[in-house]
Amino acid sequence: MNMKIKNITEEEANHYWMKWLYYYGGASDVVSLQEYVENYDSDDYGDIDKYDSSVCPCVMCFEEDIE
Repeated sequence: MNMKIKNITEEEANHYWMKWLYYYGGASDVVSLQEYVENYDSDDYGDIDKYDSSVCPCVMCFEEDIE
């Protein structure tokens, strides 16, 4: 993943990607991953570094609940 976004960890970048896939199915004609990250609203979507299936429906959050 090469998005040229500074000040985020690889894990945070992966979580943005997973959430973007869930919400948009990877359709960049709706909103690009870059735009999603730049316009991410933690009030609506939850903190990007918090993994909790009650907050986020992505695969990474559901895996956190399993462990």
